[in-house]
Amino acid sequence: MDIVIKNGRVIDPYNQIDKVCDVAVDSGRIFGIGTFEISDFDKVIDAHGCIVTPGIIDFHAHVYPLTEIGIPAEVTCFSSGITTIVDAGSSGAANYEHYRGFLASSKVRIKCDLNVCSAGLVTTQYHENIDPAYYDRKKIRQLFEKYPDELLGLKVRLSQELTGDLGITPLIETVKLAEEIGTSVVVHTTNTPVSMSDLISHLRPGDVVTHAFHNYGNTIINDEGKVFDVVKKAQEDGVLFDVANARFHFSFKVARAAIGDGFLPDIISTDLTIKSLYKKPQIFNMMFLLSKYLNMGLDLTEIIERCTSRPAKAMRMEGEIGCLSPGACADVAIIRIMDRNVHFEDWDGEFLEGQKLLKAMCTIRDGQIVYCDIEA
Repeated sequence: MDIVIKNGRVIDPYNQIDKVCDVAVDSGRIFGIGTFEISDFDKVIDAHGCIVTPGIIDFHAHVYPLTEIGIPAEVTCFSSGITTIVDAGSSGAANYEHYRGFLASSKVRIKCDLNVCSAGLVTTQYHENIDPAYYDRKKIRQLFEKYPDELLGLKVRLSQELTGDLGITPLIETVKLAEEIGTSVVVHTTNTPVSMSDLISHLRPGDVVTHAFHNYGNTIINDEGKVFDVVKKAQEDGVLFDVANARFHFSFKVARAAIGDGFLPDIISTDLTIKSLYKKPQIFNMMFLLSKYLNMGLDLTEIIERCTSRPAKAMRMEGEIGCLSPGACADVAIIRIMDRNVHFEDWDGEFLEGQKLLKAMCTIRDGQIVYCDIEA
């Protein structure tokens, strides 16, 4: 057999595993979890003192060449334990097919949301046009029919900078179109033209509120510092809340209030672009982001679940990725928790002084070692 990872603390929330044991990999699949003889394997990895998890899923980022501000996927992802990444609407109906060719050749598994604006995020010089009068509904339907294994949902940015006098109409029309196609909606929620309660009332189970912990305009927090009841009810009913951190879209004030009120995000993702990649103290990479939540008091298993099994379910790939089940794709991350003084900060200047830093030591994608730290 190919690889055995020994002596690590295996955390697999999907299978409710948290124990020191071995993970065996063969022919690109998880062979099993338990105790194995090293003589049966071509490669032995000693993960003593490390955490062994399913490959990390970054559910919201922007990938080059789908947009000019996209991150280089392989060099960025593998060094953070990421084996799967979702591009959050960088391209639209007019240019998705032009750019999608690289998906098949990338070792990183890449899935995409399609922007309702035909041009997508073609440039940062001006905002995308989200007027529903210009939605190319026919081509959008055709693309979802043609690439069902690539396209996950429709993305719309519902910020006043884009909506103008349109108000909430772009979201209403996006949801209608998604309903016709049979897909989900991801809605960007900073500085919305309507209240969060109004916005959420139009969403369905499986739709995604992204940038859930932002503090720009209408937020999920009421005047008493508690999460709106309608937000809690929406989460209970299956609407997903993704933090999608970026540099601008996370607030300690909102995050602390929400977590203090017992409201945890469904998904933890980066929203990385080249404008935010390696830009401490707001964000650096996925490991830095996960470290922030660890230092905020979230349990490590809660954190791992929100970047493995939960996004896998949202992607309709539950049991295939985001887990270490026998027969699942052999995507694995080996992570070390280091004692470090770490400074985290949001765009408003609020900060957190932490003492723990997560570091990816080794990443396995489809049964192959694609990254290994020199200290591993």
